[in-house]
Amino acid sequence: MIPVGGFNDQNAAGAWIRLAAVVLVFLAVLALQLRTILTAYVPQLRAAEAVVELVLLLLCLFALLYLSMSVTDPASFSEPLSRTDALYFTTSTFATVGFGDITPVSELARGLVAVQMVAGLGALVIIARVTFFAAGRRLGRYM
Repeated sequence: MIPVGGFNDQNAAGAWIRLAAVVLVFLAVLALQLRTILTAYVPQLRAAEAVVELVLLLLCLFALLYLSMSVTDPASFSEPLSRTDALYFTTSTFATVGFGDITPVSELARGLVAVQMVAGLGALVIIARVTFFAAGRRLGRYM
């Protein structure tokens, strides 16, 4: 279980600060992944692993963000979110399935979900390009 304490502010600034924290954590892990690709024995395999790991990290970070919003303001979503509900909602949003059983209700929640939609698509492209570029650079040293 992931603790979500410390998110007890009830203003929009708190949600945007949490979003900034999500972005910073993601970028830090991306930098670490690039470092491991550049030192990997089989950089293409490491790059593929990094893509999967970074997408999963992005999903978990947004799920944590939505969970903290739901705890802080239960009216943010059509129903209060549990950890599983937050991960389910994040995954269905990322996959563009959008079943409609859980929906963002508040303007802030809708804004953050829109950020996730754009970030999810953009991050997938950027993650793949950067990791495979790093793998290609690593291979170029030995050719």
